[in-house]
Amino acid sequence: MMAEGGLLDSLEGVKEEIIRQRALYDKVIADQAQLVKINSEREHWAKEFTDRFVKITDGLEQAKEQHLETVNFHRVKLDSLKQEEAELHEALKETETALEEQEAKEAEVKGATNVNTIVPKREVVFRGATAATGNPQLFDVKSRIKYPMEGGTALITFEDEIVAQKIQSLQTHKVTLEGECYITVEAHPIQLMVPTSVQMDTRVCPRSILVSQLPDMDSEVLLDKLEIHFGKSFNGGGEVASRHFQEDTRNAVLVFTNDKIALGLTQKENHEVSFPKNSKHKVRVTPFVNGTITRVETKALACPRTVLLTGIPGVMDAECLQDTLEIFFQKGSNGGGEISNTLYNPPGQTAVALFEQDTGI
Repeated sequence: MMAEGGLLDSLEGVKEEIIRQRALYDKVIADQAQLVKINSEREHWAKEFTDRFVKITDGLEQAKEQHLETVNFHRVKLDSLKQEEAELHEALKETETALEEQEAKEAEVKGATNVNTIVPKREVVFRGATAATGNPQLFDVKSRIKYPMEGGTALITFEDEIVAQKIQSLQTHKVTLEGECYITVEAHPIQLMVPTSVQMDTRVCPRSILVSQLPDMDSEVLLDKLEIHFGKSFNGGGEVASRHFQEDTRNAVLVFTNDKIALGLTQKENHEVSFPKNSKHKVRVTPFVNGTITRVETKALACPRTVLLTGIPGVMDAECLQDTLEIFFQKGSNGGGEISNTLYNPPGQTAVALFEQDTGI
């Protein structure tokens, strides 16, 4: 049987052990709570890292797709620019070739540009002098400008320039064809370079005459009759060295072997010549003037009543398409009005429009 003092000591030891174990337990519980907290924080950071990783990955995929789209866009644009460069290079070669041909033609007639005209009575009177006097004569020249048209274009001249300006301001037009079909064309203004001043050194050819006011007949028959008439001395003529018919003006040029013949004929001016069927026709004889252009000044001139249409596909017969365009732009509901002239040039073809002063096309 244990003594009372030993039991007390044993109880105190047990109590202390219980306290020590409780302290250890509390520490374990605290450590466990800390571990739970740390584990929760780790899970939070792991989730945030995962979310950021997914977001960055998605962003990289989108950036990669955008980059591929940009690369493809620039590749297509580069191919287009290369094609355009090739076309421009080809056009440059054609232009250089045309320029060389033009320079060759100009070289052939350098210093001998013929001014084939009837001398205006009120401004030039032939007095028999053949040397330059230092006072150049003035001639009235009517502007006639040739405008080369590209394929798939049209020129429309309206009666009222306000209508033309309205069509140009609208720019894009949907032209209705048969059924529900339509084509889209673009309207542009026309600017032409026209001469404002032309200076020429002129001289009268002493052995040549210009015969005008001729009847409408075969040119060879007409030249034969002129040579016969002006080849006779009692008509004031003489031996004809050469002859030429000007198709554009329908005038004739006769060159004599004797220098004195031309002067006498031009002084008389009006001559009656026998033509087929014993008909008499009065012709006019004036000096033939050669000239060299020494200076030309030009300026840009707007065509207020004419509109250039581009982007016209060859979807139907050219005549039908021209009629369709004219009908469309005549209608006030389409912004149009009365039309004085229309000219359509289909794709793949060439055409030349002639512009004259105050008349449009």
